[in-house]
Amino acid sequence: MNALLVAGCGVAGGAVGVLLPVDVTPSEDGRTVAGGPAPMPSTVVGSRWGQAMLFATAGLWAALAARVGESWVLPADLAVTAALVALTVVDLRLQLLPRRIVYPAFVVTLALLGLAAGQTGDGGALVRALLCAGGAYVGFLVLRLVNPAALGGGDVTLAALIALVLGYRSVIAVLSGLALGAILAAVFALGALASRRARPDTALSYGPFLALGAVVILLAGPGGLGG
Repeated sequence: MNALLVAGCGVAGGAVGVLLPVDVTPSEDGRTVAGGPAPMPSTVVGSRWGQAMLFATAGLWAALAARVGESWVLPADLAVTAALVALTVVDLRLQLLPRRIVYPAFVVTLALLGLAAGQTGDGGALVRALLCAGGAYVGFLVLRLVNPAALGGGDVTLAALIALVLGYRSVIAVLSGLALGAILAAVFALGALASRRARPDTALSYGPFLALGAVVILLAGPGGLGG
């Protein structure tokens, strides 16, 4: 483990956490984004949820640096993790997963994975990542068409982003990450129902569980690049 790399990524993650674009204005019906996303550094620094976001980003970046080490794939992991933190915060606050965050994150992650593939000569991993992203998008789109109340459009695009970064590792990593997210969501929903904190028709945010499943696999799952 490179202690300097870990410390540097932790500090950089904290700085990035302050500037994550979580200032989002929903539309009147709450289904789409009317304004933003944009950074809101003063609110982040001065609020408990903002400080939690800041420390979460710093901690995850440090943990990824420790896990992955001096690898060309590390920048992509850091970029997608920052996006997952931002999306989780927005989804928990507004039950929205803005494509205005997901799409740029996808493009940046793809570019960084392309750089990694070019530097390591592992073009097959990049092709696999793209195929996994496409497969996840189609699979989640079908699920959304079958049951629109269960999944939103943002969940579909988020699944593709997660499959992209995990697919660079392996197909098993993708399946594990998406399955873990679904399991975590189901456990939470059952617990909320059992404790009567939610009703069967209560809308629950699925995005944070997908994000958590992805982060767990990045840090400790199969197909990891850090050993």
